[in-house]
Amino acid sequence: MEKNSKSNKTPGKGKIPIKKAPPMAMIVWMMVFIAAAGLFLFSSNHKKTENLDQSAFESALIQKKINTVVMTPASGNIMSVQGKLNTKTKAGTQDYTSRIIYTNTLDKLLRDTKDGSYKVNVTIKNDDSWFKSLIYMLLIIIVPLGLIYMLFARQIKGAGKGAMQFGKSKARMIFPDKNKIKFSDVAGAEEAKEETKEIMDYLNDPLKFKLLGAKIPKGAMLIGPPGTGKTMLAKAIAGEANVPFFAISGSDFVEMFVGVGASRVRDMFATARKHAPCLIFIDEIDAVGRSRFSGIGGGHDEREQTLNAMLVEMDGLETEEGGVIVLAATNRPDVLDPALIRPGRFDRQIVLDLPDIKGRRQILEVHTKNIKMSNKVDLDIIAKGTPGFSGADLANLVNEAALLAARFNKTEAEMPEFEEARDKVRWGRERKSRTITEKERKITAYHEAGHTLTGLYCEHSTPLHKVTIIPRGIAYLGATFQLPEEDRYTQSKKELEDMMVMMMGGRSAEEIIFGDITTGAAADIGEATKVAKRMVCVFGMSEKMGEIAYGGRSEQIYVGRDITRSEDYSEDTAREIDIEIRNLIRVAKKRSDDILTLHKDKLELLAQALLKRETLSAQEVKEVIGMVEKKEESSSDVKTKLKAEPKVDEKTNLMAELKAEIKAEAAAEKISKVPKKENTTEGTSVKLEKKDKSE
Repeated sequence: MEKNSKSNKTPGKGKIPIKKAPPMAMIVWMMVFIAAAGLFLFSSNHKKTENLDQSAFESALIQKKINTVVMTPASGNIMSVQGKLNTKTKAGTQDYTSRIIYTNTLDKLLRDTKDGSYKVNVTIKNDDSWFKSLIYMLLIIIVPLGLIYMLFARQIKGAGKGAMQFGKSKARMIFPDKNKIKFSDVAGAEEAKEETKEIMDYLNDPLKFKLLGAKIPKGAMLIGPPGTGKTMLAKAIAGEANVPFFAISGSDFVEMFVGVGASRVRDMFATARKHAPCLIFIDEIDAVGRSRFSGIGGGHDEREQTLNAMLVEMDGLETEEGGVIVLAATNRPDVLDPALIRPGRFDRQIVLDLPDIKGRRQILEVHTKNIKMSNKVDLDIIAKGTPGFSGADLANLVNEAALLAARFNKTEAEMPEFEEARDKVRWGRERKSRTITEKERKITAYHEAGHTLTGLYCEHSTPLHKVTIIPRGIAYLGATFQLPEEDRYTQSKKELEDMMVMMMGGRSAEEIIFGDITTGAAADIGEATKVAKRMVCVFGMSEKMGEIAYGGRSEQIYVGRDITRSEDYSEDTAREIDIEIRNLIRVAKKRSDDILTLHKDKLELLAQALLKRETLSAQEVKEVIGMVEKKEESSSDVKTKLKAEPKVDEKTNLMAELKAEIKAEAAAEKISKVPKKENTTEGTSVKLEKKDKSE
């Protein structure tokens, strides 16, 4: 209860704090409202003024209609006249204005009104309209400017403060009490944690190393694919060492103004030395650490100046031993500048690779602590079935399993949710809502059955996981899924050849069954071509081309570099390579044709089963085609291989049902053909009768 009450007081948690309006803003808005109301009342109560010319003004004097006259000299004999008439309206006495020339006749009229019984109050005053105009103009200009200043003073002040700190570092300082990540939270990277242990020990007790004369590495570069835990490992080092942790991204140094990035680098290292011993972590350092020999930009390029400042701060003439260790993370070490990763700057390169089966098991244990999971879930099976998954992929898998369990209104995630989450993360979500015609559905069933059978009858093919004709992901109308039983880092020539045979199985099945081909095999042909090209040009697996690497493409391709010729072999050799790639694809296609022609009955059975059930597991596929499995005695793992010709198990319910359906269809075809034969005989007899009659 105490934790909840404290969290509600923290900004951003619990109730949202309401900011009170500043009193100055309230006063300003009140003044604006009062001024607007006054203008409205003044305009609504303003009396109608009658404008008189000189003859009308003189006639009004003669007719005794003018009550008061106020004259203001304008220029020369011209007078500006205003006053009130004797005529009364609903709003009161009516006003008038006039602009006249002061003549003798007008002077006589005004004097006569003073002397007689009809008296007009005549007043002459000086011209002060210029003063009023000046005040009016000042009010129009000053009042809006004052309102704008008072309303936006705080924003202007904040903007000015930001402009003054434009060259300051954007590194976020995380104090030890706020960094709760430890080495126990990082799983599947034991070797990387061992390499960083010396850095952690130095940060805890730097005197021990200095007494021995040892120099701790100034920097360590964390290298690995995305999602392998580089950022989390850096946080764990700072959390275990109990030191301040400065975090910044490589893109935070780059600005539109040249020199700002270098200024921020210098400010960051100066601030870090004040809090030494400490740790600086630069994420995605390839944003500013790219090679300076790329041909992009000149000597005043912003990235180059930022990189030069970083090189000097880490190991330059004025570098001081301040107990500042720099960690950087990138998944593109090939584009970094050689001066950045030399000893003395980033002394160590710590590789965080994709986890093996043991590491995946540990990562799953860490992430499954946060969800409700059934006791029947076997994490070893999940770890075994997720080769090539990164730590982020496994975290996503666990989260997807929890979401699926919640969608099905379960209280805990079970094994089916984890298996579906694995397939969803690897191959995409099933799209059962996509409408497919029956013809395309049948073609897809035979296409995937061709992949499945060729994969099963190739001895060195990757084990089958399941096959489905339900669309999954973006472009798959169906899919045949394979999962290796263990982590593999190399592949043999026979495995690659069997892989190409399996890829060509879909096209072969379409040709054998329908006598036509579709565009559904485009992706398979592309992948098979890539495998064949790498076998010839990279792996040296072609007897004709020999053990020579024919790639020759530059690892670093930048704008401004001459890449018009990227191969290091002649046109004749390129022609030979094309012929060899074509031969490898042709041999794989021939093998897939032979396998499916020999086992055409199994192809029919498997396609009918897919049309009926849509998805079949590896065990169900083997039950349908009656494949007998034998365990390999020399292997401790559960590996199954085809030892003899497949035998049909008549007791299998699924296979018996399919056979019964096929026999029934065959019998129906025979019955339908019998009447056709009778009709033909009747037709011939009729013709004979006609012939006899003609004779």
